[in-house]
Amino acid sequence: MLRLRRKFVPGLLLIALTLTGGHAYAWGKAKDQGTTIRDPYYGEVLFHFYQQDDFTALTHLLAARQAGRVTHHAADAELLLGGLYLAYGQHADAAEIFTRLLAESDDSLVRDRVWLYIGKAHYQRGRYREADHAFAKVGDDLPVWLASEHRMLSAQSLMAQGRFGKAAALLGSWDGAGSWFAYANFNLGVALVRTGQINEGGARLAAVGQIDSDDPALIALRDKANLALGYAYLQAERPGQAKAVLQHVRLQGPSSNKALLGIGWADALRADYRGALTPWLELQQRDLLDSAVQESLLAVPYAFTRLGANGSAAEYYVAAMADFDNELADLDAAIARARSGELVRSLLAHDEQQLGRWHWNLAVLPETDDARYLYHLIANHPFQDGLRSYRDLLALRAHVAEWQQKLATYEDMVATRRLAYEQRLPAVAARMEQVNVTGLTARRDALASRLARIEAERDVVGLAQNREAQLWRDVTALESHLAFNREEGAGARSKQRILKGTLLWRFDTEYRYRLWQQKRELAELDGELERARSYEARVLEARVQMPLRLSEYAHRIAMLAPRLDSMQTRITLALGEQEDQLAVVVAGELEAQKSRLASYRVQARFALATIYDQATVVSNQDVGGDP
Repeated sequence: MLRLRRKFVPGLLLIALTLTGGHAYAWGKAKDQGTTIRDPYYGEVLFHFYQQDDFTALTHLLAARQAGRVTHHAADAELLLGGLYLAYGQHADAAEIFTRLLAESDDSLVRDRVWLYIGKAHYQRGRYREADHAFAKVGDDLPVWLASEHRMLSAQSLMAQGRFGKAAALLGSWDGAGSWFAYANFNLGVALVRTGQINEGGARLAAVGQIDSDDPALIALRDKANLALGYAYLQAERPGQAKAVLQHVRLQGPSSNKALLGIGWADALRADYRGALTPWLELQQRDLLDSAVQESLLAVPYAFTRLGANGSAAEYYVAAMADFDNELADLDAAIARARSGELVRSLLAHDEQQLGRWHWNLAVLPETDDARYLYHLIANHPFQDGLRSYRDLLALRAHVAEWQQKLATYEDMVATRRLAYEQRLPAVAARMEQVNVTGLTARRDALASRLARIEAERDVVGLAQNREAQLWRDVTALESHLAFNREEGAGARSKQRILKGTLLWRFDTEYRYRLWQQKRELAELDGELERARSYEARVLEARVQMPLRLSEYAHRIAMLAPRLDSMQTRITLALGEQEDQLAVVVAGELEAQKSRLASYRVQARFALATIYDQATVVSNQDVGGDP
């Protein structure tokens, strides 16, 4: 199956970005214009989504949605949530959201994109019938670059189900854009050839096989096209055309082994067995696990037999049987490791298990002895789907285990806070007893009353400072002295009047300022008392609420612990079942390889026996002919 290149960011986000816009944007235009984020929590969800951390995006979106924090992006958030549900295989939840959105939206572009990406998600997981159903819902309002992908994926899905006639009809009149046209030509050519229309299909494949490009993907496609066309000509017994096409395949590449094998058979069909030996002997230097290499082990001695070199043929058959025996022994060991689950676990031994990457695929096999047996599985959708689920379960198990550790940490935190509270409580209580807010308030009220009286009576002396008030008392006290009113006290009375007048003048001139100053200080005192009352209330509330909060936290932690334990048990069971299923798939692939090798070994053995029988007959004839 062709591996289509990703030309844009995950499509579900593109739909979300354009849902409320009412018209289409290509990715580049949408990126340039940007998206206005009115709810910060939704922006944070998009940040994780852009980072391909889909699990965090999903959990944070659910939390923000429940708390009502994405009200300005409700439709976008719902669409993104549905896409994330679909990506994680929660099809019922995703279907409910998409059905509701499709019913509520009048924008045909939005509807077409929703169905396209629903189909794409199904296709990537090998659910071809569901993909066909979704693709059929897509209308004609997609932009060119999405419409091209839609038709390509539709054809790919049909071909994956063996419906080559419908795939050919779908692609026949299409004039695609850019590199999509090359893929369309290739798929159409394959579809036509498989329906028996070799000339029509050959023309399509030949066009792809002559592409001039530096793009690695198109170069690989060119090799595949020449390989497919070459084998089509071989089946039609056109060896000359087959060889000419197969020689265009690169000597080093994923298609090279089959091309070399086909070139050899093209020569063999023309009875040029000596020429056939050249590519077949080259194949014998390559990895025996490749089916083309395995077939070459039988093809070489076959060619020697046709050339009459039975001795050389026998040697190659014996060598082939030895190679098959060694490989069969290795396969038996690998099958045992596959059935025990060891081989499956080794596939993810060096993988970074991140819950976020739902689109993850195993692209590179680990460097182990067993890895060479599994190259065919990389392109297998059901295997990749199962391995992705297995990987998600591993990551989920680690995620839950991390939360179990966090709960233990939270328990310690609650216990520490409870201990700190109990230790601080006596000191806080002692300080609270030292601060009599009620008494301070009463004193403040007395001061306020006195200030009000002073203002009402314009008692300028009442605002005198301490030293001034004492001086005023001393000056006025002289008036009650016995000698003050006598004749000899006339000088003292004169001085006393001057001093008293001076004081009154000062009190009177500074009265307004001093009154304003006292009112300001009283207002500041009111603020301090208000803060003191607030602090007192908070302390009293904390003394009541803190034990309740700590008890609530402890209760919530205690309730979460068994839930996490239950989740971990279910995950472990699911992980075991998934590992068993993958082990069956891997073991089945290895058994198929073993069966093919065993079949080749049987053929080699019978061919060798035939050579020995012929040699025996010739020997007996020679003996019988002696005089």
